[in-house]
Amino acid sequence: MAHIRCPERASVTTGGFLCVLILFSASSAHAWNGRVLRVLTGDTLVVSWKNQTRTITLYGINCPDPQTTPGKKAKKFTTASIAGRNIKINPVTTDVQGRIVAKVFLNGQNFNEFLLRSGYAIVNREQCHAAACRKWLQYEQNVYKHHRGIWADIEQQSSRQKKWNHQ
Repeated sequence: MAHIRCPERASVTTGGFLCVLILFSASSAHAWNGRVLRVLTGDTLVVSWKNQTRTITLYGINCPDPQTTPGKKAKKFTTASIAGRNIKINPVTTDVQGRIVAKVFLNGQNFNEFLLRSGYAIVNREQCHAAACRKWLQYEQNVYKHHRGIWADIEQQSSRQKKWNHQ
């Protein structure tokens, strides 16, 4: 949800009504449908919407740098799973680069969570504050423990986990 500050003593007329209207419009009621045109990284998509393109970053998760072997695996997995597909985008906020940060749904399933449960992402501990994030941390530990996805390479697990936990 977008963070909007309204004056504490906004009048019931213009200012108060405007704040209520803005807060309502920033809610999840503004979910929209799009088609994935390209996968830039494991957690960043280019989506078409109303004859425009939008860059979407998946909320609450991080994939490894696409220049690394694990990052290439994450991008390949995301591409195979979602490229060319119709999705539902539920915007949460925007990032400093102006990209839409969103929960993405494919056939009704939360794709952010799917990517995490498949072992191709970790929880973004700085960003993920929704109730589901506690559950997502358990999923992350489970795929790490069972060597799934990017965690399949046991020799590099320890160094990756240390690096990622310090983000």
